[in-house]
Amino acid sequence: MITAIIVAAGYSFRMKQFKPLLSLGERTVLERAVESFLKSGIRDIRVVVGHRADELYPILERLGVQTIVNPNFAEGMFSSVTAGIKSLSPGTQGFFLLPVDNPIVKKDTIKKLQNAFFATEFGIIYPTYQGTRGHPPLISCRYLSNVMAWEGPGGMRALLDHYEQDALEIEVEDPGILLDMDTPEDYQQMQKYCGYKRIPSENECNALLKNSNTSVQVINHCQQVALLSVVISSYLVGRGCPLNIDLIQASALLHDLAKGVPDHAQVGADMLNKYPEVAQIVAEHTDICLNSTNQSITEKEIVYLADKLVKDGHIISLQARFSGPLEQYRNNCKVFNKIMLRLSNAQLIQSKIEQIIEMPLQNIWMG
Repeated sequence: MITAIIVAAGYSFRMKQFKPLLSLGERTVLERAVESFLKSGIRDIRVVVGHRADELYPILERLGVQTIVNPNFAEGMFSSVTAGIKSLSPGTQGFFLLPVDNPIVKKDTIKKLQNAFFATEFGIIYPTYQGTRGHPPLISCRYLSNVMAWEGPGGMRALLDHYEQDALEIEVEDPGILLDMDTPEDYQQMQKYCGYKRIPSENECNALLKNSNTSVQVINHCQQVALLSVVISSYLVGRGCPLNIDLIQASALLHDLAKGVPDHAQVGADMLNKYPEVAQIVAEHTDICLNSTNQSITEKEIVYLADKLVKDGHIISLQARFSGPLEQYRNNCKVFNKIMLRLSNAQLIQSKIEQIIEMPLQNIWMG
């Protein structure tokens, strides 16, 4: 029997957000990692948790996998590896070892590693892509006592290096084995790898605008909003925010796709059902739903704010953008309050961004 051990107990210090719960398309990183094994026929899957474990329990219960709690997760990843290994059933012949931040592995890769494991005498099977080793290795249970007794530096990798003569490399057509999520830039690359089919390219966005008979004036506005959104996002990524800039650019280019019709934000979103992540942002670019407890910045917030900062091809202040409508509808309480809410949300988002980049937002385009 082969078991999969997924390690998801760490702090995610370099990422600055909790990696297991970050999204990859419509699923979380943790769900993607588990599905990599489920799709390949592995049924004994064990996920080692520690930091923020309570937030992972509902997901793991729904997925039907075994949860292993590592109370010593603060000691580092190797403590989570040993916690997972201690849980293995007596009949286990080998185990895959996958950090949760390497969640994109094809089922054919898993099957190739298993076939090599049972067809040879090698005890450590590594997948390689274009000659470079990746995750997950498949390790024979004859090494369990060696792992439990290991006290040297370097963790699991250093231990396995001692048994290189027992290692076999299997070349696979799977670049995902090399993709991890140590940094926000890594996360962006993984999002692009996973979700490129759900995010239209710039050329595709322009074709969608043209086919929808969008006016030149609206297209110019969308292009200006997209440019500003990308500039703001670049500053935020430089400060460690794990943002998908391709998603932001596409959503900004398409946010006014249905401009001119009633409820154009939702109509535009409905037209983009082929691209669900873009559609969600387009749906909220006029009236956004903010999570008051979430201090991180999201793609939809950037597009929302940029749209409010652009008027007639120029970047203006929020006060300048909203002063006219507020004056116009000052005697219409319902409309006035709706405009005030839009202004308030924009100000809140701008304040969050300025705290992250540690300077006034206007310095970006005035500097």
